[in-house]
Amino acid sequence: MIIAEALNKSAPLLLERRRLLEYITQHNYAYLLAHANDSLTDLQASLFHQLLARLHQGEPLAYVIGEQEFYGLTFKVTPAVLIPRADTELLIDLALPVLNSLDHPRCLDLGSGSGAIAVTLCALCPHIEMTAVDVSVEALKVAQDNADRLLKERVSHLTWLHSDWYENVTGDYEVIFSNPPYIAEGDPHLSQNGLPFEPQLALTSPHQGTQALEQIITKAPRFLKRPGQLFVEHGYDQERAVHLFMQQAGFSDIKTHYDLNRLPRVTNGILL
Repeated sequence: MIIAEALNKSAPLLLERRRLLEYITQHNYAYLLAHANDSLTDLQASLFHQLLARLHQGEPLAYVIGEQEFYGLTFKVTPAVLIPRADTELLIDLALPVLNSLDHPRCLDLGSGSGAIAVTLCALCPHIEMTAVDVSVEALKVAQDNADRLLKERVSHLTWLHSDWYENVTGDYEVIFSNPPYIAEGDPHLSQNGLPFEPQLALTSPHQGTQALEQIITKAPRFLKRPGQLFVEHGYDQERAVHLFMQQAGFSDIKTHYDLNRLPRVTNGILL
């Protein structure tokens, strides 16, 4: 099998096929185009067909190759964790100026999953101390592996905690972050776009997807230093509910920020 055949531009899953080849050969797309008439080894061709079959069954590319890029970093992912998404990069953009304005802030990441938020912020802001929380032991293993690989000597700035939201959390923090499950149970989108392969615990929440958000927001004042800030990612139709939860919890200067699709995606508030 030659590279040009595998890159067949008239075949389905064109972008996925390209990424598979980059992964299997460890060469970028420019190299593949320049060597389009080269043959794959028998092992490479066999692996390509195996992984392509998984894609045709609907499995997300990130699980097939075991990695996903987020904010310029490559995170290892397994079906134990949600695949990091570009929408969540907005939260990083909003957090950076806040963290850089503080001296050695203590931060809390609730529902850390692959560690995308916690690890990225530790990589970009070496002066922070981060505690990352998840209820899934398997997710914590994936996140710790990502931290060890991406942070190296700075991994000491990051502490992992097995906890159901705040259940085992102690101390107080200047900033709390969370990208919790916020899709309503039974939402028809859960059967599309590879979502059946992702952990439902990290996707769905009762009460039309707002239960986790409500718990995180209403209990945040117990763990925030004053002034302290809370950032939460949420669904496009949950802006009003999140504002209400924050108002009832005593937050002020509540602002919602829009993603690249111009949909409300992240809301933050200050506790004075």
